[in-house]
Amino acid sequence: WWAHMPLLSRMLEHGTEHVVDGAMPSFTNPNNMSIITGAPPSVHGICGNYLIDPASGAPTMMNSPAWLRAPTILAAFQSAGARVLVVTAKDKLRQLLGKGLVFDGSAICFSTERLAQATLPDNGIDGSALAHLQPASVYSSELSEAVFARGVSLLPSHRPDFTYLSTTDYVQHKYAPEEDGAIAFYRMIDGYLGQLLA
Repeated sequence: WWAHMPLLSRMLEHGTEHVVDGAMPSFTNPNNMSIITGAPPSVHGICGNYLIDPASGAPTMMNSPAWLRAPTILAAFQSAGARVLVVTAKDKLRQLLGKGLVFDGSAICFSTERLAQATLPDNGIDGSALAHLQPASVYSSELSEAVFARGVSLLPSHRPDFTYLSTTDYVQHKYAPEEDGAIAFYRMIDGYLGQLLA
């Protein structure tokens, strides 16, 4: 698949590459939280996408920042004076990624799934200003492409020092690595990497 990602291939050839361990279980929330906290689920507290709430005994999605027990590098960067941009595909992850961010003009955090509902006090951006960018279906490769498109579109105006873009795994579940849908996804990512690094 490297043939379909020439920019990323050049970056790896001339840069640094590391293999890291994935967080277990290999679900969206535990892995994203391990990336942005630098800690395993046993430390940051997000052990799955769901848990049994000890207080109520009911199955509960682990979307609330109340379950997150570790600080994030996103909030640490902002506290140190950096401008932060976070775009995630699914809204279930947005609140966790945004924990500790202060929406004072130096941070933006929203999902492409619910872009139209984004507000300045809760997300650092007025989603109605981007109403012409209709959100894609949650179950499509377009939702992941929308993450890159929205992130790139905000670079000139927000000028972030730290950007975190989180896509879905829809393509990885739908296509084998050499199928046309996967190859189109690789090419899309490589194209947006070029725009992010320009």
